[in-house]
Amino acid sequence: MNGNQDELTVGTAVRVPVGDGAIWRFGWITEIDGTKVVVDLGRDGTVTTTRDKIQRL
Repeated sequence: MNGNQDELTVGTAVRVPVGDGAIWRFGWITEIDGTKVVVDLGRDGTVTTTRDKIQRL
């Protein structure tokens, strides 16, 4: 993954896998709850994932 995952904060731009992980989307973090991260994908809604599955831009 790119960058230090401990530096992820609300508003950070990230790349996140969706579905089975074959597709990656860009968005920004809207909520962090421990290891769970909610990423806003714009008009496509949100996706909840873990810190280890996202890449900081």
